[in-house]
Amino acid sequence: MSSTHDRIFVIFILPYNTLKEVEHDIETNVLQIHIIKALLYYDIFNYPLTASEIMRFLGTQQKDLASLRHELAVLTASKQIFQFDEFYSIQNSRANIERRLRGNGEAARFLPMAKTKAKFIARFPFVRAVFASGSLSKGYMDENADLDFFIITKPGRLWIARTLLVMYKRIFLFNSYKYFCVNYFVDFDHLEIEEKNLFTATELATVIPLYGAEYYHRLHNSNTWLGSYFPNYSKRPTQDVPSSATNWFTRTVENLMNVLGGNKLEEYFMKITMNRWQRVHGDSYGSDDFKIAFKSKKYASKNHPRHYQKKIISLYAEKLQAYNDKFNLTMKL
Repeated sequence: MSSTHDRIFVIFILPYNTLKEVEHDIETNVLQIHIIKALLYYDIFNYPLTASEIMRFLGTQQKDLASLRHELAVLTASKQIFQFDEFYSIQNSRANIERRLRGNGEAARFLPMAKTKAKFIARFPFVRAVFASGSLSKGYMDENADLDFFIITKPGRLWIARTLLVMYKRIFLFNSYKYFCVNYFVDFDHLEIEEKNLFTATELATVIPLYGAEYYHRLHNSNTWLGSYFPNYSKRPTQDVPSSATNWFTRTVENLMNVLGGNKLEEYFMKITMNRWQRVHGDSYGSDDFKIAFKSKKYASKNHPRHYQKKIISLYAEKLQAYNDKFNLTMKL
């Protein structure tokens, strides 16, 4: 069988009509498959990637960027992917490059605000670390994006911390999610993410530590499974991220809550929140989906009414199938 490079060379010397006939019969190697899969995932968001970003999110180990660039050139030549300046995309559209660059600029503008809000959130009782997640963690913000925060709390006090933050948002921010979306909490004794899939791996790999640097490292040390999805991934630097610390006022409030029945208060806040979610959203989801979208355990709380995880995985499966059909491939999730 001829090599990929031989087949690409033949394509170059064939007339256009013949090229159209054979373009679906291009041999694709393992590295190319993983390049395509990385680009397809981010194509859900119309977000082109650079070579170094593709390397980071490859599903196979690859230490040589030069080899990766070579395979990118092969895929570009065969029109399986497209290149615009330093960006690569499944779509043949420069508009997505311009869109990304605008979004990158907005993310850079919002990052200082996120750091300020993270320090504020960290002053709440029982909060130990605050990370940026969602759009900002991907380096992209637009008019529809929120500032999403992933919060780590003291064990046995997660629901108190969550309730105080939600009360602040509802009373002082008129329940606005735009700059203060606190929808994912875990305690520091349960940092391993239970749902292990491409979506959660991407979220975990991209969170930005804003406060509590030591807990960022603990989070990743507790989720070594991430390497099975992104073997080339490396953690973000934390030398400029504040370590976790509680001031005298926060310690006083925590001690007071502990003395005044913190365990009962914790159970009460968890119960009323779960009942509200069930009442408002229960009829819209099946039992299994509800448990994921509105995760409610003593050590974890997630409030994702749009069930974004399931939506993204479904869209990714559709994109894989469409690409397989177009190029006669058998890529799987």
